[in-house]
Amino acid sequence: MKMTWDELMRYAPEQEYSLTPLEDSETERILKRTMEKLNTAGKARKPQKSVRRLLLAAALAALLCVSGFAAYSLGWFDQLFGTSAALVKESVVSYDTATQVDITYPTYTEAEQAMIAEGTMQVPDQAQIAETGVSAQTDDFVFTLESMLVSKDTLYAIMRIEARTDDAAAELAALPDASLEEKECGGMLLVLASNNSGEGREREWKNGSMGMDIIEVDGNTAYALLINLGGEFEPGDLILFDMSFHGENVYLFEVPAPEQLQEELVIPLDESVYDGKTYRWDTATITPISFRLDGSGYGRSETTVILTLNDGTSFSLTDPETPYGTYGSLGHSGTGGGAEDSEKKSSWLFSRLVDLDELSSVTVDGVTYSLK
Repeated sequence: MKMTWDELMRYAPEQEYSLTPLEDSETERILKRTMEKLNTAGKARKPQKSVRRLLLAAALAALLCVSGFAAYSLGWFDQLFGTSAALVKESVVSYDTATQVDITYPTYTEAEQAMIAEGTMQVPDQAQIAETGVSAQTDDFVFTLESMLVSKDTLYAIMRIEARTDDAAAELAALPDASLEEKECGGMLLVLASNNSGEGREREWKNGSMGMDIIEVDGNTAYALLINLGGEFEPGDLILFDMSFHGENVYLFEVPAPEQLQEELVIPLDESVYDGKTYRWDTATITPISFRLDGSGYGRSETTVILTLNDGTSFSLTDPETPYGTYGSLGHSGTGGGAEDSEKKSSWLFSRLVDLDELSSVTVDGVTYSLK
């Protein structure tokens, strides 16, 4: 069954992993590859369709700064964010076979149901949902949700993917080093998490940019980080997990969004800055994991954003070479067909978690707003 990208996009306790500490040779290899990724992260900028490799580079760099035992005895969010993971630890939801979760197949609006009935709308096949745990399987893979972190505009999910065939295992092994072009043109495995709640345009507005990156491959098993940035999430919203694999599209399952990360700063912006421009930004929202601008208008916006810490350190969100950097301006959404009152929003994802108590000010388009 063929589907367009638009059709595809529309839609326990903390676990411990028993892994052996890194050998010296392995540490040297990871450090070398990390530096290679950092040196090339700014050259091939494809922020709209996948999470930057800087994400993995930052995660590996964090791993190298702590003891092997300490890193491996903690969960995936600790491994991804190091000591700063404590900022979001209480908001990370973990799943295992004992966790009681209302797992369902995807739901459709009345209009969609009518279109499906008359044959004007096609939907992917559905995977077989396991009886226990948040898990589903296809002919090639078993997909298990490990943990999830949700804020109002950002979603992280860790998914365990187990290959059931030799070909599927070979693909898992190839994914970490495959280029974006190889993944897309070759139809390689892609799992996405989207907000499947809402009607019509609202549903599209609820989702920003989605991506998947492989954190680790161990034999026939891989761990993937799924990200949805720039959307809108509320507790109870149905998060749909779907996958594509060499032309095959399958819905895995829906899971209600857990309680979200509540910590945030909302800053009203000076509208006079945008006099004479075809767009304006009204508010800036900062959480420990993301930064979002909300406004209206149309046309290209050459927005600059700089965050300043209490110790005087400043960094630009548009420069991936800074310590916090970004994974790229992943989320751009708009409505209204380019009219003057069209809604628009842009979102960035931090490559290191930000302690909001340590923020002194934010500068948007040349105007500095004090946070103290």
